[in-house]
Amino acid sequence: MHRRHLTLAGLAWLGGAQASATTRLPSPAPVPGPASTPPTPSTGPSTVASGGAPAASLRLLSEEFPPINFTEFGQPRGLSVDIVQAIQKRLGQSLPIEFMPWARAFREAQDGAPTALFSMARIPEREKLFHWVGPIVTFQSTFYAKAGSGLRLNSLAEAKRAPKVLVVRDWYTLTQLQSAGFHNLQQVSDPIQGVRMLAAGRAPLFAAEKLSMPQTLVQAGVSRDAIEEVFSFAASEGFIAFSRSTPMGTIQAWQHQLAEMKRDGSFQAIYKRWLPNDPPPR
Repeated sequence: MHRRHLTLAGLAWLGGAQASATTRLPSPAPVPGPASTPPTPSTGPSTVASGGAPAASLRLLSEEFPPINFTEFGQPRGLSVDIVQAIQKRLGQSLPIEFMPWARAFREAQDGAPTALFSMARIPEREKLFHWVGPIVTFQSTFYAKAGSGLRLNSLAEAKRAPKVLVVRDWYTLTQLQSAGFHNLQQVSDPIQGVRMLAAGRAPLFAAEKLSMPQTLVQAGVSRDAIEEVFSFAASEGFIAFSRSTPMGTIQAWQHQLAEMKRDGSFQAIYKRWLPNDPPPR
């Protein structure tokens, strides 16, 4: 997923972000690997990564964000889940994945014990808060409007003049727009609430992520033709974000195994199952 293009406004603002556009949610085959376990924190002993590097016991955190990471019948699924589980298998690990609201996961990933949170957009405002392993996906920031509203945007400056812009609390899109000088933002708890409010006409714009929007509409019970894309303004690569307390040996081991997956083609195979119409990031 690495077509590189942006609108002039997005390019001027983020300077060289990589863009990707896809809306198709495939029905992937199961990925061989360790069995999923109930979403409870890991308190077991540390394991040893391949190559002899010690790997600290990690908390693995994620959110409901299909098709990238989500739960189905209580089990973790998604593109990033398959990647994380494949890396763990190569390291001889089988740590559980905890799913929780993004705002909570974002806070907990910065506190206390070694923690990995995925998938997280790597943007300048977050750079020093985490260590990064990736990239594993590309997110595209997009404004949506209610269908039939006639609203069209050609720049961020035009979006700033809207009476209200919905955005998910603690999402990277919120940080992007705040950094761009937006003062008309209304935070919502999750994307499902955002699309419902937009479809009901409670705000003219919703700043969200394009890749996940089709499944968000399904989860919200909102018809695909109830809202429409009006302007894509930036793209950011998604990573596995590790807390600053995580030992560098652990981070290096994960990055090495991800690089090996990209080298031997297993990363590309996972990517094709979930996002068959998009080239994977390098």
